[in-house]
Amino acid sequence: GENGEAGKMRMAPPPPAGSVDPVGYKTNPPPKGRQVRVYADGVFDMFHLGHMRVLQQAKTAFPDTYLIVGVTGDAETHKRKGLTVMSAVERAESLRHCRWVDEVIEDCPWVITMPFLEKNKIDYVAHDDLPYGASEGDDIYKPIKERGMFLVTERTEGVSTTGIITKIIRDYEQYVSRQLKRGTKRQELNISWLKKNELDLKRHVAEIRNAIQNNWTTTGRELSKDFQQFWQPSRPTSPQNTTQLIGSSRRNGSRSSSSLNRGRSNSSLPSDSRNTTMDFAAGYAMGLIGGVRGWMTRPDSRPQSP
Repeated sequence: GENGEAGKMRMAPPPPAGSVDPVGYKTNPPPKGRQVRVYADGVFDMFHLGHMRVLQQAKTAFPDTYLIVGVTGDAETHKRKGLTVMSAVERAESLRHCRWVDEVIEDCPWVITMPFLEKNKIDYVAHDDLPYGASEGDDIYKPIKERGMFLVTERTEGVSTTGIITKIIRDYEQYVSRQLKRGTKRQELNISWLKKNELDLKRHVAEIRNAIQNNWTTTGRELSKDFQQFWQPSRPTSPQNTTQLIGSSRRNGSRSSSSLNRGRSNSSLPSDSRNTTMDFAAGYAMGLIGGVRGWMTRPDSRPQSP
């Protein structure tokens, strides 16, 4: 791969649905001599990896499986679960593009009934084994489990529509700033003019800070060379020892104009005063570099100031 990630971007396949029986119940053996018709239903909002792996489990439950997927309509979903990100049309169309799905039933019932199963000639219903409560009861799949028609599927840990929405809300400002940078109007994002400018300012400050962080090695090396001119050559801990400076001076033949100017400006001071002044300048400069570098490289442990 381009960045060494090839071979690391694949998950192990999930076990087929029905690998274990539902707790407290037994699953009927499959019919022989024909396709096994398996049904899975849901809202399927923001159709994601967790949904896909559930459908994969249902499709691979038997060697010859015909997978029917029911998707709830907007009216029933909004009444029972609240607002969805995607419309019923978008949710149903997403399912039709999934490789595991053979048929989609639109506006399916929220609670599966025996007449519905018989009408669609369904042999099994695939779902995870956790009790799914509704106004009709503590577990709407209980009647199906009692008839031995339930195939247990496994959830994909850490992947759910609720989890995705939570991540977006948690990093709300970053996503809004991302959309503004891409040209989305603030009215479309439902944010005020003041909020937009606040986020723009934060983004520009972060970009400047990142630029300095990314270029610190080069910039710091150049600044260090400049600040070494202020260090007293005869000082034991000087970055440049005396012999190096003397050799450099002989090779150059003369001092730089800036060095001469500094010499003339300090010529009226006693030797000890000049040394003290240069030591102070060197220490101040080195401390400034260290302080700025520490500020730029420290982790963000508190919210950014607007």
